[in-house]
Amino acid sequence: MTQTEIPIEVQLRPLYKAHYRFQILSAAFQLGLFTLLDQEPGIGMKDIALRLGLKEQPTRILLLGCTTLGLLHKDGAGYRNTELTKPLSANFDESPASFLPWEQQGIYRAMGWFYEALKEDTNVGLHREIQGTAPTLYGRLAENPELESTFHTMMGAVSRLAGEELAQKLDLSGYTHLLDVGGGTAVNASTLAARWPELRITIGDLPSVSAAATEKIAELGLAERVSAVSLDAFEEEFPTGCDAVLFAHFLEIWSADRIRALLAKAARALEPGGGIFVVTPYQNDEETGPERSAYLSAYFHTIASGEGMVYTGREYEEWFTEAGFEPAGRVLLGADTVVICGVRK
Repeated sequence: MTQTEIPIEVQLRPLYKAHYRFQILSAAFQLGLFTLLDQEPGIGMKDIALRLGLKEQPTRILLLGCTTLGLLHKDGAGYRNTELTKPLSANFDESPASFLPWEQQGIYRAMGWFYEALKEDTNVGLHREIQGTAPTLYGRLAENPELESTFHTMMGAVSRLAGEELAQKLDLSGYTHLLDVGGGTAVNASTLAARWPELRITIGDLPSVSAAATEKIAELGLAERVSAVSLDAFEEEFPTGCDAVLFAHFLEIWSADRIRALLAKAARALEPGGGIFVVTPYQNDEETGPERSAYLSAYFHTIASGEGMVYTGREYEEWFTEAGFEPAGRVLLGADTVVICGVRK
């Protein structure tokens, strides 16, 4: 049967049934099913129920869901992981395993308010589903330490996915001191410091994050070259004395006006010839994809800030020019991340 012969309802079904797919995947992961089958491949339903602490009926339901979705393979009475789920049986701080707790705890219920977020033009999902008083997700994470830890585990994995490629492809040989705005818990900083041993790096982030970054820097033995300072990027001027500024997975969170203001601060902090580097999810200039740019844009608007989205490279280059930077090219990292480069005029 060709695609055109498949009934429209059947083609649409994966979209309007997507919530079932995720909850089956997430429940299996939380229960440790994939880890169990990695350790004891081929065991049967009754043994799985016993190991997971479930009754037999719920176990049958879970196994049926996982098998129909291609997450498990049933061979006779026994079950095994598939290639899809083998990476979910260990390395829980790495991709893809690190994404599931964040999707479950931080995003899933909140994204149910997407329609209202569009209508009200604000991050309704955050206000309805995540406790706290701060107007953006990042302030509320500081009010929810467990969720904050889950978020930074996920973001650390995101940074590591592109980090080695970033360090190899981004030429920082002409710079001596990099300011990493919103640099989190030093994932990018540690990777770049290893690649460029003469480079000093200062991370600027919110107090709770910079404190965690300082601990991580000490653990890695990088305190002589890497430091973290408390920085409210919107309320404070950027530290001077750096000759390059990095925004990694940060600017897309905010509106175009806020991005312009942040780029202007970067320009004020740099002397002519200073470098600027924006690491951001990729959206093509035709505004037609890729798919990840659509997901993340919905997330930024509904939960994170109520104002951001994944912007095109062309937009960043226009904003560079407005702020006093000369666009200096784009560097693609993988299929869906890009570095927009510029030089202070």
